[in-house]
Amino acid sequence: MDEEDDPMTAAPYAVAIKRASLHHHVVDKLREMVSRGDLPAGERLNEVALAQAIGVSRTPMREAVKLLASEGLLELLPGRGARVRQYSAEELMDVFDVLGALERHAIEIAVSRMKPKALAEIERLHDQMGEAYAKRNQKAYFKANQKLHALIVELAANPALTATHMTMTKQSVHNRHETLMSEQRWKESVAEHQAIFDAIVKGDASQAGLLMLDHSRKTGAAVVEAARAANEIRVGSGR
Repeated sequence: MDEEDDPMTAAPYAVAIKRASLHHHVVDKLREMVSRGDLPAGERLNEVALAQAIGVSRTPMREAVKLLASEGLLELLPGRGARVRQYSAEELMDVFDVLGALERHAIEIAVSRMKPKALAEIERLHDQMGEAYAKRNQKAYFKANQKLHALIVELAANPALTATHMTMTKQSVHNRHETLMSEQRWKESVAEHQAIFDAIVKGDASQAGLLMLDHSRKTGAAVVEAARAANEIRVGSGR
């Protein structure tokens, strides 16, 4: 029997794969709970209860907490566990300022290199957003919205830019639905995306970049306004 066919040799890899899969599951589940607002900003985490709710032991839960703390979604409290990080208005605006700068740069590069296949994918996601807005389906809108922003960054083909954008995006997902609960802001956001799409179709990289930066800043301002209205500063919004 070849070594690669030996079940005893394969066993450690199977265990490692299972452990990694479990880790990703717990991380994704916990991140989703923070994003949806199931765990509000400032709330202390009950790791035992969370582990039981997700159906895992405390070890993968502790690992997930540490990872989300490194992403800026949670805050570790020495000797007292962790809590959902609570951002100040200034920190929130800083997040969206950076996202705006990154996405402006990304879209300028992407438009200058745009291929028909990439443009078709952008159009598909743009249309999905429009359909979701027409049906007032926020969940579908957010999903298409985030895929579109991620695609634009991906098309810039800059690994460092993509990695930084991913990190900042993770810090902007807390209670993402809040600002679009305002019909006016949602309507404005849709119009902003339409203008960005039109600039992409025209191949106007500079205009697309300026529109993207303006869109991100307006979104950041809406996030802060919504959070202040609720007497609570939180990270997130539909972008």
